[in-house]
Amino acid sequence: MVHADAAILPDYIKTKADLYEHVCLQLTGLLADQRSWVSNLSNASSILYHSLNAFSKEDHYNWAGFYLLSPLLPGRVEVKTPTLLLGPFHGLPACQSIASVPGKGVCADASALLPPRTVKVDRTDDYPGHIACDSASQSECVVPLVVPRSRVVSFAEASSSSQGLGTEWAGRGDDEGIIVGVLDIDCEAEEGFDQEDVKGLERVVKIIVDACDW
Repeated sequence: MVHADAAILPDYIKTKADLYEHVCLQLTGLLADQRSWVSNLSNASSILYHSLNAFSKEDHYNWAGFYLLSPLLPGRVEVKTPTLLLGPFHGLPACQSIASVPGKGVCADASALLPPRTVKVDRTDDYPGHIACDSASQSECVVPLVVPRSRVVSFAEASSSSQGLGTEWAGRGDDEGIIVGVLDIDCEAEEGFDQEDVKGLERVVKIIVDACDW
């Protein structure tokens, strides 16, 4: 497989259902022999960015990428609250850190609210606490990455050392799954996402979560 070809849309892609079926197929193949979340999230953000923009004839999707709770990232991170740090992405430079606290924006809510749920925003200017990393972004869809607790070594280590942040730093969720970060997609048009996008992006996230060692 020529890796760059994974982001090319065939002529038969006519509907969003076709689009997400193709993206999921390409991601499954591309990530099959790689367990590193750094590599897989990097390729996933590129495929999503290029595929969404190749499919759309009107709306421009200006950012596709990931924010991760800081215990996943190497090095000691000095923070006082659970914090999302910028991960692999495709698009313009973005906010480097976001407090993972309800009410602090779209990514914050998708990473902090329970039970985990996708947050779809039709007009970002109307969303309480919205953080404008790029003023061109007018709508947004953020999907939490929910991983089985037993597979997340980094959060177990963070919990044991606590960092003074309490048990929630070990990952929000239940006994089965915890939120380790979010997939964030931005669009320059209002109402750039519908429920078909939500379903499609949730399928994409499931493939990514299953393909990675955390």
